[in-house]
Amino acid sequence: MMKKIYSLILVSIVLLGVVAAGCIGGGTTSTSSPTVTTKTQTETKIQTTTEVQTKTQTQTQIEKKAFIRFAGWSAGETEMKNYQNIISEFEKKYPNIEVKYEVITKMFHENILASFGAGVAPDVFYVDSSWAPIFIDKGALYPVSDLADKSFIDKFYPFLLKPFEKNGKLYGIPKDWSMLVLFYNKKLFEQAGITKPPQTWDELEQDAKIITEKTGVPGLAIYLGGFNRYVPVAVSNGATRPWFEKASDASWFDSPVVKETLTWYINLYRIGHVEMQNEGKKPYVVQPSDVGAGWLGDAFGQQKVAMVISGNWMIPFLADQFPNFKYGTDWDMAPLPAGKDGRVTMAYTVILGINAKTKHPQEAWNFVKFVTGPQGQEDLVVKAGQTLPSMKGFENDPNMWPQHKKTLSFIPQYKDLIVFIWGPKSGELENKFSDTMASAMRGEITPEKAIEVMKQLVQEEFSS
Repeated sequence: MMKKIYSLILVSIVLLGVVAAGCIGGGTTSTSSPTVTTKTQTETKIQTTTEVQTKTQTQTQIEKKAFIRFAGWSAGETEMKNYQNIISEFEKKYPNIEVKYEVITKMFHENILASFGAGVAPDVFYVDSSWAPIFIDKGALYPVSDLADKSFIDKFYPFLLKPFEKNGKLYGIPKDWSMLVLFYNKKLFEQAGITKPPQTWDELEQDAKIITEKTGVPGLAIYLGGFNRYVPVAVSNGATRPWFEKASDASWFDSPVVKETLTWYINLYRIGHVEMQNEGKKPYVVQPSDVGAGWLGDAFGQQKVAMVISGNWMIPFLADQFPNFKYGTDWDMAPLPAGKDGRVTMAYTVILGINAKTKHPQEAWNFVKFVTGPQGQEDLVVKAGQTLPSMKGFENDPNMWPQHKKTLSFIPQYKDLIVFIWGPKSGELENKFSDTMASAMRGEITPEKAIEVMKQLVQEEFSS
């Protein structure tokens, strides 16, 4: 109950911040900064041959400067600085447009949707692939295919565009993308006598146990919940891709493969941490907070865990925050472990969406095109090393970080690369699934009960 009350307070605080920013920044209400220029026209009329009357007419013209608000979440101070830099470059090219950058750190999509109800939604904002159907169905997104040339859209990878398409319209341009890979600490592997990263999911668990026994450092860190992190385990072992758009789709959870793999994933923490602690033994699986870290990247960078599964966004964080923890020497990456049917990974992408009710659609599109176009891809993605470029043609760019090039080299090893979307209510279901899984991981309910609840969640979500 306290957790729910805290969450409500947190959302209210964040939303008040958005509302306040909206009242100042303009959002869907147009604001302008007038620049006044004066023209003088002299009209002389001769009323008589000796009398001249001069009439001066002054005409004032107002040149309006468009303000657009851009909202996103942040992967850290480095990313925020990079966006401030690209905004400065954009404003130099478009001096009649000013961009206000706003960062929302908690419950981003929920707060953006709430800001529409308050009439203070930003002009441009992030939308994750899993939330795209909800935003599109609510009419929150302007169809960028009405603004963009087809030649520009064709420069992006089609599999990244697909989650943002409906009825022949495209509702946003992907700014970049990432995929899940296995990050592992080479020094801890050497100390434990392990010569290579785990090749299967079972080896992942066994290596975590061995590393903990040999070094005293937890072998694996995961998030409690995280349905999207579990999906590669299920599909690599023969399950179909999850897709939920009607109540009967809840039958996905009846699959023996899903039941077996979801139980295994829940038990990673339920047995690897909770039961180990109850028995007075060293846990071989932890969540970041168990080792005093804020997230997986922090836990791995502090070398408090030996392995994590995360995306490309972790790479620049490690380089920036842990410069002495060297890639290639101290840590490395490997493709996700294989199941009985091969390897599968997740792909994540985010668009810059345009508010369907913005007063400045063309100016907003100019900004989106600039940020996601060649210069934005080069400066924000390739050179900054944040993630992977969503625009084709940068694969062999000399400025691409070697860590990102290595993740791209894993693609041929995967039998499937799944974009993060489970149907029209992916974002809402993801949160509910993850809460249920987290409860089972803590030992509050059994894995069997968790699977039953997740099935019921789908049925309830689409029963109406």
